[in-house]
Amino acid sequence: MFGLKNRRTSRGEDCGKTVVLTSSAIEMSDFNLNPFIAFTGGFPKVAPLRVLRKYLYPVTPDNDDGSARFAPYGLRKIESLLVDEFGEDRVVTCTPHNLPKFIGRETKVVGISTMDPLGMGFVSRTYTSLVGLSGEPIAAAEFRLLMRHPIWKRYRPKIVVGGSGAWQIVEMGVQDHYGITTVVIGEGEHSILEVFRKAVNDEPLPKIIRTEKPRMEEIPTIKNPSLFGVVEITRGCGKGCQFCSPTMRTRYSFPLEKIKKEVELNAKAGSRMIILQTDDVFLYECGERFTPNREAIIELIETINRVPGVEFIQLAHAALPPIAYDPRTLEEIAPTLVEKSRWRCRGKRVASIEVGIETGSVRLIKRYMRGKPLPYEPEDWREVVVQAIGILNDCDVYPLATLVVGLPGEKEEDTLMTIELIDELKDAKLFYVPLLFTSEEECLLSNARHANLRHLTELHWEFFSTCWAHNVKVWAPENHRKLAIGSMLMYMLYYRWRHGSWVIRHLMKLADFPNSIIGKNLSEGNRLK
Repeated sequence: MFGLKNRRTSRGEDCGKTVVLTSSAIEMSDFNLNPFIAFTGGFPKVAPLRVLRKYLYPVTPDNDDGSARFAPYGLRKIESLLVDEFGEDRVVTCTPHNLPKFIGRETKVVGISTMDPLGMGFVSRTYTSLVGLSGEPIAAAEFRLLMRHPIWKRYRPKIVVGGSGAWQIVEMGVQDHYGITTVVIGEGEHSILEVFRKAVNDEPLPKIIRTEKPRMEEIPTIKNPSLFGVVEITRGCGKGCQFCSPTMRTRYSFPLEKIKKEVELNAKAGSRMIILQTDDVFLYECGERFTPNREAIIELIETINRVPGVEFIQLAHAALPPIAYDPRTLEEIAPTLVEKSRWRCRGKRVASIEVGIETGSVRLIKRYMRGKPLPYEPEDWREVVVQAIGILNDCDVYPLATLVVGLPGEKEEDTLMTIELIDELKDAKLFYVPLLFTSEEECLLSNARHANLRHLTELHWEFFSTCWAHNVKVWAPENHRKLAIGSMLMYMLYYRWRHGSWVIRHLMKLADFPNSIIGKNLSEGNRLK
């Protein structure tokens, strides 16, 4: 638990800062500079939080004054606005364990940023329900602990919670339970200052605020370094995928000088990695029908590569159609991405990037993500995916690919088409992340029913096990037999009870058992008793 030791070391600390910003311990970590391991925040808590903080997500170090050396990028954006409004001496961003240093009698408001406070995000809902050992994702456990911090009852500041996961608090009706004054849903740059002005002036605040979209000129440059060296290069998408919140935001490509300034700030502060935050790097200064602007993208990567101190460059997301449409853009930037990558596959240095395959069903593409294949047509989707993944691999880029199960109205033939697409990619080098459909607040399908384990068919289980068997084959082939033993133990001790006797066949697939005696028997429909 968070304690109140050494709370009073000076009168200034006893009085407190007027505005304090923070996030939970897991969101104040760079996971030892591994953004992909950050997905484990959606996995169930299988060890004490103090152990996980030490080995999985050590909290960012402090500056000399106790403020956070690095912080989530979105929180840094809000911090920049608040510093300009109230002054640097009245605003601080800190980790949860330093809240007693900065919250005091004169603290008016605490802003909390959260991505997945209740474990309802895509990753949390999928893998906590599949594994289910504790029933609570790590991210949710850390948020709960933050909201139970004793400092809130001692000084009773107003608590404003925002971020991409804030909708979960409203949907589950836990705002009062957690003592949250106001929940802010949406991008904050246009609306957040008015919220904090009212809080500082002791004016009443609404319980829920749904913000207006900011203009580009309202989005500030960060003043202090961000975790992972995150720098935003584009915002919004515009392709209209109905399960995705970024498509609801206005699309911007930020000026190169603004991007460079934030990169230099992060590098100077000691961030070895720069993550270029974007919903698709090929949206940067893109042309009509989302065709890539080759010259602008190449200049962007080359500019960042020249900044002193940048050891690693990581692109957050990319779409597949622009790669198939203009392979040369990727071919031009890939050598830099591989050189500045921290990833290796079987000893070979490779770059990686998150891409969205989502489905192999043309019917679902037409229904829910018609703009995703642009500049191609929905009927071209499967061919585009196969071609683009091949081009990525040829450039030594091994992507992390998401797929979504349980979209509203999904039929068996849709799942079969996705499995067939995975089979077409059986020799490709990529890492699959299959996910259960989640209807987030800020998307067109916000009122649709979440997918869950009760709705999974055996074909869905086939889909999950096929994806993870591929991951093991590509990234850890030497662990097949270890996984076989582990799968048998998990089945006997837990999974047979939780998911049914037939799940053993899918666990065995992870261990590459299809060619073994047991695998052959299972594939013929026999069950281990």
